[in-house]
Amino acid sequence: MYRQPHIKPLVVALGAAFAALVAPAALAQGVATERELNAVVVATDGARESLDPTLPSSSHSTTRKELENQSFINTEDALTYAPNTAVRKRFIGDRNANLAGRSFGTLQPARGLAYVDGYLISNFLGRFDAPRWNIVAPEEVARTDVLYGPFSALYPGNSIGTTVAITTRMPTEPEASARVLAYRQRHKDYGLSRDYGGDEESAYAGRRWGDLSLSLSVNRLAYESQPMAYASANPVNANVAGLPAVSGAVHDRDPSGRARTILGATGIQEGVQQQAKLRLAYDITPELQADMLVAHWRNDYRVSNETLLRDAAGNPYWRPASGSSAVNIDGLRYNLPAMQPQRGEDEHLQLGARLRTLREHGWNHSVQLSSYQLQTDSLRQANVSDPYARGAVAGTDTRRDGTGWTTFEAQTTWTPESRLGHALTFGYHRNVYELENRVYALSDWHSSSSRTGETQNYLGKTEVQALYAQDAWRFHPDWVATAGLRLERFRAYDGEQFAAGTRVGHEDRKASAASPKLSLAYVVDDYWLLRASYGRGVRFPTVSELFQGTVSNNTIYNNDPDLKPEKSDAIELTAIRDTGAGSLRVSVFQDNIRDAIFQQRQDVGGVTVNTVQNVDRVRTRGIEFAWQGSDLFVDGLDVQASLAFNRALTLSNPAVPASEGKNFPRIPRIRASVFGSYTQGPWTASLGVRHSGKQYNELDNSDRNSDTFGAVSSFTVTDARFVYRFSRQARLAVGVDNLTDERYYVYHPYPGRTAYAELAISY
Repeated sequence: MYRQPHIKPLVVALGAAFAALVAPAALAQGVATERELNAVVVATDGARESLDPTLPSSSHSTTRKELENQSFINTEDALTYAPNTAVRKRFIGDRNANLAGRSFGTLQPARGLAYVDGYLISNFLGRFDAPRWNIVAPEEVARTDVLYGPFSALYPGNSIGTTVAITTRMPTEPEASARVLAYRQRHKDYGLSRDYGGDEESAYAGRRWGDLSLSLSVNRLAYESQPMAYASANPVNANVAGLPAVSGAVHDRDPSGRARTILGATGIQEGVQQQAKLRLAYDITPELQADMLVAHWRNDYRVSNETLLRDAAGNPYWRPASGSSAVNIDGLRYNLPAMQPQRGEDEHLQLGARLRTLREHGWNHSVQLSSYQLQTDSLRQANVSDPYARGAVAGTDTRRDGTGWTTFEAQTTWTPESRLGHALTFGYHRNVYELENRVYALSDWHSSSSRTGETQNYLGKTEVQALYAQDAWRFHPDWVATAGLRLERFRAYDGEQFAAGTRVGHEDRKASAASPKLSLAYVVDDYWLLRASYGRGVRFPTVSELFQGTVSNNTIYNNDPDLKPEKSDAIELTAIRDTGAGSLRVSVFQDNIRDAIFQQRQDVGGVTVNTVQNVDRVRTRGIEFAWQGSDLFVDGLDVQASLAFNRALTLSNPAVPASEGKNFPRIPRIRASVFGSYTQGPWTASLGVRHSGKQYNELDNSDRNSDTFGAVSSFTVTDARFVYRFSRQARLAVGVDNLTDERYYVYHPYPGRTAYAELAISY
């Protein structure tokens, strides 16, 4: 039976080889000590061990073996049971699956970092742009690691929330695998009941020839989503004489408790995503390695709508393409909104290269360069509702072609030969994000070539350069002190907006920040470890927060080119207990954020106005319990569980005084999960339960009606999975996500009960 090693022998054995930061640094920045992470995290039998307990903050890891026992359709599903973590995955294939953590919600995606094999996939270009999870096929994922808080000097200021590092498979011998999957869900809401489904095919192959390693992965996902939103209207105090009488509308109350009428479902997505990735690694010498990657992702999709309304003959009724939009519903006059269909085309390309040394002791160096480009990013929309958009009608085309980001990292580390001493890291980092968002009028919305002129554009760039240093000093076999400093220089430039015939240029901006870090870890005995950590993090505004103000239908987004950066001062006290069959972690944390960046929404005369602004001070306090155990009571029973209590308050906000003393949005009071799997012979059965407690969507907490579209629900979701292994090379799995068909919303309606079947083979 596999048994997790005790804490103290593990710490002593690893020595001072940058113990406090080896795991996250190796994954996120290409440090030349990644081999040590592999030895610490994954045992020879594939079981999961904790990351080195002298890390400066709490962490969580998930191996491929564990992923095979849970629902793992999209790459972000690897985070489903990570403690005090949430992903805004609205449907299978969602490209905007934002990350949330202990002190930030899914409306603040720029507080999270995500890396794949050391290459940055964090998308800080749009307000709801998530990490590019889709650039990674689930079939190639070997492990994920999560690091909490701004406690490492090696990470950019966006690490003030959560950092996710994904490691993909790299072969040591010939191997290949393939998987096919089909899923279907029944979604019922507001009188609509429909099935939505899709299928996924994935393959991976890799081989090593002497000093050269190569891997290739491909993935195809055909998907359908449930409605993402609902069209609504309020009655107008006017005469209904002569208006067409329609039925089928649903009357309910919005998140603030005000009456509204739901007229139809919008945002039903259907499309096909295709991904391919090539990775190469070459050992130039036994101590010098070069590697590179080329990844391509394509998404072709359409967005449709469905009306609830019926005319006197029982036929579907939509807002006419011309003429009056007024109708008679239950004796009241309503003006119908247009429910406009859309067509989208995305084609993204990621390139990366790295050169590093691999010495066991002494100096190691690495240089890494990556680029992520939106080669095509087009969203066309008709000006009329679905049935009238089948012909050549006018519309718009929103394009972000040429948008993207580049990163550069140069790093040097020193690893001492003895168990005691200093482990040093020095580095330079640079990233540039470029936004080019243009909106064109189309005479025929089916064709991008029918442009009649540019109606809006939003352009701009941001750059962050950083110098950092870190020292992990083991001054006693049981003590490790880690001190670090990150100096960052921010620049925003070439900002420009064009709308309503007016062009506005923004002045260039510069800012600087210093972020000190300090951690002290003490190994009490073979079973207990204690750690105290402090870290400051500075998160500069994104290019979209500074420059992208948009007008779309009845919604206005106001940007602010003068936004201040967010400043986080975080502390964490942690105790880790080795229980022999597993481990228990208890972490108490506090995060003080000054000038938090948040988008406040207001309704002004039927128009939704969203304004990006600084909130003077927000404080989050909480406690986390995370436990995992293997072979509990009986061989084959593995369980992991977590429970977090969060208290996030807006302490000062002169811009919206009513928000002071209220709960900060999208951070629930309670996050909890438990996942267990039992293996007996060729069979594995697993059951997972996730709970998210009370939370709000508005700064002033006025959205108290939580179980309705547009609100944020408290929910408990159960997932089940059964796996049968025919042999070491083949397995069949069936499962059900949201087993109890929980109806809940995180503004958008979330999926209902979803059943899937999966067949996988490997060589």
